[in-house]
Amino acid sequence: MPKSALLIFPALLLGACASLLPPSSEELAELPVVRYGNPAPADGNFVLLYPSGVELPLDTAVEGDVFEKNEQATLKPRLKRDIYIYKTWASLDGKHWQRGTALVAGRIEFRLPGETDGRTAGQLRVEFNRK
Repeated sequence: MPKSALLIFPALLLGACASLLPPSSEELAELPVVRYGNPAPADGNFVLLYPSGVELPLDTAVEGDVFEKNEQATLKPRLKRDIYIYKTWASLDGKHWQRGTALVAGRIEFRLPGETDGRTAGQLRVEFNRK
């Protein structure tokens, strides 16, 4: 193994370990907070705020060459409370951070039309709940 690889491996390992810990409150306090819908800094380093009550549009589509008619719709769910996001970290108050997966659990369900009884509508369901 070349010496340069021996030097790079520990650096990569330390970087991976560092990403397991949340950024410090001081680091995050220095970042701009961007409300969803507003422009973000070009460098991409910011905290994203999904404010409560604001519609979060989700574009959906069913399309492909097997269909005679494709369909699209935009769903607009609203959050009950503010959620702050920074990379893989999430917070409900912008101060106490944890892994996003420790704060919210998600589930995606898909069923083909008629799959259960030959006649019911298909279903695409996305569910998010606080842990």
